[in-house]
Amino acid sequence: MAKKAVKKSGKKSGKKSLSAIVAEFTSAAMKRKLDAKMMERAKLHALDTFGAMISGADMEPGRQAIKYAKQFASNNGTSGVIASKIRTNAVVAALANGMTAHADETDDSNQFSLTHPGCAVVPAALAMAEREKSSGLEFLKSVAVGYDICAKMGMALGGEKFVRTGKDSHAVAGCMGAAAAAASLAYLPADRMAVALSYASQSASGLATLFRDPFHVEKAFVFGGLPARGGTEAAMMVQSGMTGVPDPLDGEVNFFQANNHQGDIAKAFATLGKPFEITRTNIKRWSVGSPAQAVMDALHALITKYDIKPADVVKAEVFLSPRSARVVDRRSMLDINVQYLSAVMILDGTLSFEASHDFTRAKTPSVVNMLKKVTLLTDDKLGGEGQAKNPRQGAAAIYLKDGRRVYHHAKAVRGTAENPMTVEEVETKAHDLIKPVLGARHAGAILKAMASLDKAKSVDKLVALMQGK
Repeated sequence: MAKKAVKKSGKKSGKKSLSAIVAEFTSAAMKRKLDAKMMERAKLHALDTFGAMISGADMEPGRQAIKYAKQFASNNGTSGVIASKIRTNAVVAALANGMTAHADETDDSNQFSLTHPGCAVVPAALAMAEREKSSGLEFLKSVAVGYDICAKMGMALGGEKFVRTGKDSHAVAGCMGAAAAAASLAYLPADRMAVALSYASQSASGLATLFRDPFHVEKAFVFGGLPARGGTEAAMMVQSGMTGVPDPLDGEVNFFQANNHQGDIAKAFATLGKPFEITRTNIKRWSVGSPAQAVMDALHALITKYDIKPADVVKAEVFLSPRSARVVDRRSMLDINVQYLSAVMILDGTLSFEASHDFTRAKTPSVVNMLKKVTLLTDDKLGGEGQAKNPRQGAAAIYLKDGRRVYHHAKAVRGTAENPMTVEEVETKAHDLIKPVLGARHAGAILKAMASLDKAKSVDKLVALMQGK
């Protein structure tokens, strides 16, 4: 028995630990070239997140985050709080910008890991890039590696199954992704990178109680502010010289075991960087919660194909999986209330950011009357667990006055890897989010700066524009 145990131990000692594999992969981020596809995706996801930050700054979670950050404002601050004039330290900036990025349901999401990488990774990368005087290309590389670590961690934790344990995958995995992004900009060598991930693992937290928050403020903190802050702080602490545990992902007690992971760790990390998860992360076409996206696609397809006018509609049925339906069924927040969103889509033939957040309009006779015609139904075949390749599906049926019933099944939501948005579509969405807050001139200038960000010597000009300067 003893000899076998020694032999087994010997084999293990010759094998590289998961901590070392992840640390080496992350540490090499700045040496890694971004091909044309990766460059485009990094720019688009950063732009989409910036749009979410700027529009979110004008919403209650964003206003509260900016008010908090103002306490730490300093003329010598290294990093900016977006859509404000505040300069502060990188940790506070990451927290505030993370909360504004998820003040709404506008930011991106990775369906395979049940994470929102953008609102955690991009704020951490931006705050650290300012602090380190990083180039635009370095910032984009840090975003790419941060998305990958965030999503892989979420998969290893178990996504939906993990959330059922009472913890939140968006926050826990997001913190590790944010740390990877921030630490890569600090150019930490692999051994120090492992320690940064260890400090991040100590900060990685978040309870599923956040879903009881009716005002989205704590949710914005847990999805965005908490992980962005924890990841940025972990990177800065190790950069300053702090020492710590070099193998947080291994051993009898480790990050996954302590979090009661529900996923396959080996499977999740077997494809590290192949492909980069930023290429499989969804950008939302509509500024609404993820489960409602497919229903909006289905209704829009029907309205466009059959030239349906509101007066033509007798009733409408929208279909989602049972889990998705629970998330969006008559919610108090309009942008995750599928009945309200469906009514507005039928009335307008499209769905703007303004309409999806208009509480005044929700009480108007036209909307109230159309709401009476909309019914939410469930269908077990429409995504959900067991259909990881396509968990976001939806359908809609509209009954017309001429007796017809028209139906559309949205199998691949617009904005997913299977049906991606074009560069022009993402830019239009971002422009529409930025313009009401900073004005058309700044919106256009931000889009222009993003297009050539890989050639910029720093992110300072971009941040100044996003602060309205």
